[in-house]
Amino acid sequence: MEENQVLLECRGIYKSFGKNKVLQNINLRVRKGEVHALLGQNGAGKSTLVKIITGVYSMNAGEIFMDGEPVRINSPKDSENAGISIIHQDQQLVPFFDVTRNAFLGSEIRGKGGKLNFKKMKELVDEKLKLIESDFTSDQQISSLSVGQREQVAIVTALLQNPKLLILDEPTASLSSREIEKLFEVIGKLKKEGVTVIYISHHLDEIFRITDSITVLRDSRMQGTFSTESISRKDVVSLMIGKELKDFYPKEEAVIGDTVLEVEDVYSGTLVKGASFKLRRGEILGLAGLVGAGRTETMLAMYGVEKMKSGQVKIDGKPFAPKTPLEACRAGIAFIPEDRRNEGIVSQMDIAENLSLASTDLWARKGIIDKKKEGSRFEEIRDALNIVCTGQKQLVGELSGGNQQKVVIGRWMTGDFKVFIFDQPTTGVDIGAKTEIYKQMVALAKKGCGIIFISSENEELMGICDRIAVMTKGRIVKEFNAGNVTEHDILYWSAGGEEEERKEAGNVGQEE
Repeated sequence: MEENQVLLECRGIYKSFGKNKVLQNINLRVRKGEVHALLGQNGAGKSTLVKIITGVYSMNAGEIFMDGEPVRINSPKDSENAGISIIHQDQQLVPFFDVTRNAFLGSEIRGKGGKLNFKKMKELVDEKLKLIESDFTSDQQISSLSVGQREQVAIVTALLQNPKLLILDEPTASLSSREIEKLFEVIGKLKKEGVTVIYISHHLDEIFRITDSITVLRDSRMQGTFSTESISRKDVVSLMIGKELKDFYPKEEAVIGDTVLEVEDVYSGTLVKGASFKLRRGEILGLAGLVGAGRTETMLAMYGVEKMKSGQVKIDGKPFAPKTPLEACRAGIAFIPEDRRNEGIVSQMDIAENLSLASTDLWARKGIIDKKKEGSRFEEIRDALNIVCTGQKQLVGELSGGNQQKVVIGRWMTGDFKVFIFDQPTTGVDIGAKTEIYKQMVALAKKGCGIIFISSENEELMGICDRIAVMTKGRIVKEFNAGNVTEHDILYWSAGGEEEERKEAGNVGQEE
C-alpha cells in the first residue's frame, strides 16, 4: 500500500487498565476513500481503539498518523481538528429541538453581539441534507423523525465538521430494513465525496456488502487486515472467535417428542392472518420472513400481549387463550423479546433482581426474596450462560448487549416452562455471545422444551434449527427441514414465492 493512499495509520498502539492489557501492538492502516470494517467480539479491543483514535482515551504507547503526518490526539477536540468524527450507536439528540439546533448543539454559529445566526446554520444543514438526499427538512423537530432519520441527523452533524474520516459504531442496530438500505445509499454518497469510513458492526452480511477492507481484532491483538473480496465469511468468523465455523453453531441431536404447542388459523391485529403451525418437544423451530410478515405479532398473541380475533391454540392438547402475559407464563410459555433494552431488562436494577422477575416465588420465602437463594441461583445462571459481570449486584444497564441478553434468557431458567420464544435474540450481540445463546437454546431443547426462534439471519436459522417455517403476510407459507433448505429457498418464499407460483399455475391453466 503506497503511503499517499493511507489516510489513518496507527503504529504499535498499546493500552492497559492496570494489569489488564486491552490493546497490544495494534498496527492499523485505513486507505483514503474506503469503507473499512473493524470486527471483533465484545472485549476484543474495538471500542478502546476507537476511543483512542477519537481522543476519549490516551494510549500507553504508539503513534497515530493522518495523511502521513503524526498527530497528537489527547482529547475529542484534537481528534475533530485532525478530521475525525464518530457517530455513536445511541445518538444524544434533544427531541424538542429541530434538526438545525441539534446539528449545531455546542458549536453554534454566532453573529454580532453573540446572537445566534440561525440563517447561516440552517443553510449549512440544508446543504448536508441535500448531499445525503434526506426526506426531511432542517426545521423539523427531532421527535417527529424516525430512528433512521435521526441517524441521518447524526451523520449531518458529523459532516458539518468536514471530516476526512467518519466512524460509524453499530449504525444499523435500531434500523428497519428500509432504513438500512437508505443508510447504505448515504455511505455510498460519502465515499464519492471522498469521505473515508470505519464501519463497526456485528452483522457480517452488512460487512460483506458495503466494505472494501476488514480488520479483525481478538483478545486485544490484531488478527490481520484483508480486502473484503479476498476473505470468506467462514474465515472471518474463525479469526474472530479463534475456532472453526462448525463450532459456531453448537447444534446437537435432540429427541423430538410429541406436539407441545399447536396453532391453528390464528388472526390477530392487522398483521396475523391465519397463522398455523405445530411445535414439538425437543425441537427448535425457526421462523423466517421479512419485516412486517407478522412473526413477532403472532408470538405476542401466543403470549397474551395481543388479542386473538379468531383461531385456536393448544398447549399439550388443551385449548389455550391467554389474555395476559401472566396467564401465558402460568401455562408454561417463556418470552425473550426483541427489544431487550425497553422490554427485556430493568437497567437500574441489579443482575440478581432482574433474574428473579419471571419467577419471584422461586426466589422468595414468605413473599420476601431469600438472599441466600438469590446468591446461589445467580451463580448457577451466571456459570451456565457465561455472563461476564463484576457480581450479582452490578446494574444490568452497565453490561454489554450480549450479557444483557443472557440475563433476559437466564430469567426463564428457574421456572417450569415448556415453550421458549426467542425473538431476534442475537441482534446487536457479538459472535461469542451468539454462540452462548445458541448453546442455551440447544440445552433447553435437550431438556424437552419446545423452542421458537425468530431471526432475520437465515444462516443462523439453518445452523441451529431442526425445522424452518417461512412466514409471509401473516401466515406460514412453507416449511423445511433445516438440513434440506438453502438461503435462496428461504428468501424466495419470504418474498412471496407462493403468490408467484399461484400466478404461474393460473397462467398455465389459462393457456390450456
